[in-house]
Amino acid sequence: MRENNAGYVSVAEGIDADALTALIDRHVAKPYWQFLRWPHQVKLKEPGKAINFSCTEGQVFNPSSELRWQRRGKVYDALLLSLRNDSDGLTPLGETWTAADRSAHFYPKTETRFPKGLDYDETGLDIGQRYFIDDSTACVQFIALRVES
Repeated sequence: MRENNAGYVSVAEGIDADALTALIDRHVAKPYWQFLRWPHQVKLKEPGKAINFSCTEGQVFNPSSELRWQRRGKVYDALLLSLRNDSDGLTPLGETWTAADRSAHFYPKTETRFPKGLDYDETGLDIGQRYFIDDSTACVQFIALRVES
């Protein structure tokens, strides 16, 4: 599917884990997938699993939105990439964005760029990417994961 839509990009800085959880609950509808990263490993977790906020950074994603976070000490910075114009609890970034859907494929489980490999259910997730293009520069600024619907 190669479809272009209006995209929305917004941020929150210096929020605690409770505020991050509230942002996820508000902006990324369940079921969502999780991609969690530590310096020594990465994990892809299927819907229904609790989020482990001990990771240094992560993201949750569904067919219409991705919310990323990065931990800084005891607080988090968050970035929302979405097809929905809802920035409640966040600050809009930039003015106008175009979201362009693209197909994607997983790396093989033997891929060496991941320190401990990447374990995932090969039949449970049809993954894609969504490019967020800044309309003022026509440059791709963000690439979000998405679940093919």
